[in-house]
Amino acid sequence: MAGCSLNGFLLMLCWIVVMGSPTPGSVTDCPSCSLAKFHKDAPSTEEDMVEAVKKHILNMLHLGDRPNITQTVPKAALLNAIKKLHVGKVGEDGQVEIKDDITAMNDISDQTSEIITFAESGPSKKVLHFEFSKEGSDLMIVEKAELWLFVKIAKNNRSRVKLTIRLYQQQRGQKDKGSEGNKNEQLITEKVIDTKKGVWHTFPVSGAIQRLLNHGKSSMDIRISCDQCQEAGATPVLFGKRKKKDDEESATNGGEEEREQSHRPFLMIVARQAEEHPHRRKKRGLECDGKVSNCCKKQFYVSFKDIGWSDWIIAPPGYHANYCEGDCPSHIAGTSGSSLSFHSTVINQYRMRGHSPFTSIKSCCVPSKLRAMSMLYYDDGHNIIKKDIQNMIVEECGCS
Repeated sequence: MAGCSLNGFLLMLCWIVVMGSPTPGSVTDCPSCSLAKFHKDAPSTEEDMVEAVKKHILNMLHLGDRPNITQTVPKAALLNAIKKLHVGKVGEDGQVEIKDDITAMNDISDQTSEIITFAESGPSKKVLHFEFSKEGSDLMIVEKAELWLFVKIAKNNRSRVKLTIRLYQQQRGQKDKGSEGNKNEQLITEKVIDTKKGVWHTFPVSGAIQRLLNHGKSSMDIRISCDQCQEAGATPVLFGKRKKKDDEESATNGGEEEREQSHRPFLMIVARQAEEHPHRRKKRGLECDGKVSNCCKKQFYVSFKDIGWSDWIIAPPGYHANYCEGDCPSHIAGTSGSSLSFHSTVINQYRMRGHSPFTSIKSCCVPSKLRAMSMLYYDDGHNIIKKDIQNMIVEECGCS
């Protein structure tokens, strides 16, 4: 009954199915779901379904429209970050894959987002500039935030010394920004490193990121300080945007350019917002195979490449936009394997016995089990975001 309004997307799909069901009469009117007013014989197309899917995905990602991607992060930097952070798997063909089966996450009350933001050139050569999306209230609580920095060691360096690298957050808009010993900067963290070989180093910056978000800001300047790095033959790789004039040199210096890009500094942020999820019964539902007229799950797959979204969605390649359709006769509604709740079973028993006021209530075919879906995508600021979206894919259907 109330299940048909599980969310706007499922209601829209339910409306499309009723409007254009391939087998007239196979879907029972559902007055309790406010669908009876729609005419069954009205035309609908696959394009309607795709548009509903698009709106649903944008809504779940808290986006008003699809991001306008004018440029992307260099492939080498993207693949390196994905490998380092284990947010996805890079295949031999360079394609990015993320684990799709994360049903266990539906029992977790917190929805997390993982954001990868690459450094751009700052106000001085030792300052990194980061821009990241606030995404409204999604980034309420920062669980973890790290700056990843690669320190390159000179080939002729055989000494092994300890160096201290310090990270300072700078306030934008100050006259002396980017300078050494700036009074308007704050020490975020420091770390002692070994100069035996060039490796990646991580620096915790959770507190600084949380403070920025709390103040409604979405950018950060970080100065990298290493007083003894030069004499020790160590160089923190601070790689910002490549200038257009560098394109001519890239033909002869492609290998070095790719290595530099793969060592580009980046921020990794894991944030969450608490969200309540109802308890769900783990019952198997029917699959729609053309022979079933009762409530069942209809498979529907949308390829992001086919709809022109593969430029901003890195992974997965598409979305299983399954939906529910079919009849909910009295002998089906409320039986084991199709019931949404104990409440539905009780209502159905009263209805079958002719008890008022339940005789006028009809059951609806609605999702009884949903699972989460992971997405890796670019936002408008060209940040790479990994988000685990709860209740995204319909797994089973039942009668309300």
